[in-house]
Amino acid sequence: MRFSKGREGVGLLIGVATLLSAFLPNSMFLLLLCLLAFGMARELGKALGVSEISYLAPLVLVLAVLGVELGIAGVLLLAFLFAYLMWSFDYLSKSVLVLIYAGFLPMFLYTIKSQGSWELIKLVFFAYTVDTASYYTGKLFGKRPLAVRLSPKKTWEGLAGGMLGGALFFYLINKPIPLAVPFVLIALAGDLFKSFIKRQVGIKDFSNLLGEHGGLVDRFDSVLFVAIFWKFLYI
Repeated sequence: MRFSKGREGVGLLIGVATLLSAFLPNSMFLLLLCLLAFGMARELGKALGVSEISYLAPLVLVLAVLGVELGIAGVLLLAFLFAYLMWSFDYLSKSVLVLIYAGFLPMFLYTIKSQGSWELIKLVFFAYTVDTASYYTGKLFGKRPLAVRLSPKKTWEGLAGGMLGGALFFYLINKPIPLAVPFVLIALAGDLFKSFIKRQVGIKDFSNLLGEHGGLVDRFDSVLFVAIFWKFLYI
């Protein structure tokens, strides 16, 4: 079985960048998240044909950080404004999707970072561990397709590998191992949600910014979904 050195190299760089960014002051981290929000909104907006809305994703993020209610209001009002200018309900629905996904959801990363740098690191590396374990287990042993219409290369064997990787990670961070199951499934849901959009618009990746890892949306899909629920580990 052959593996790509380029994929591993980019993955290592992403991991190092995550470690460094986690220890930035909150204000600098928010600025970095704004850049991420814009980048993801640009990729997603281009795929959906509403790329103009991408410029407003960082604003939605800042509003959401100031207050969840402000973030929700920002999504709805800004999407409505652009939909009104375009006079298109299709534009409204797609703009709401882009602003929620790329602008609102990164707010949870900021919230977790505010609780502590190591909490953010654990969240991100949990998602990366599950993704990596699933990928290589599927590559080596995958035979039974998991969701052909959404992601033809995903297999039940890969999911099992992700479960083992997630369980090991929870063991290492001293969390109940059975809790890894729902969090692995949430990570999978984030991946399949992204895949559904790609299949609907007929693209392989949202961009080639990260080489074989695809674009920012391709890389942060599971992270964003897991971040929504990560706080429940510490209640």
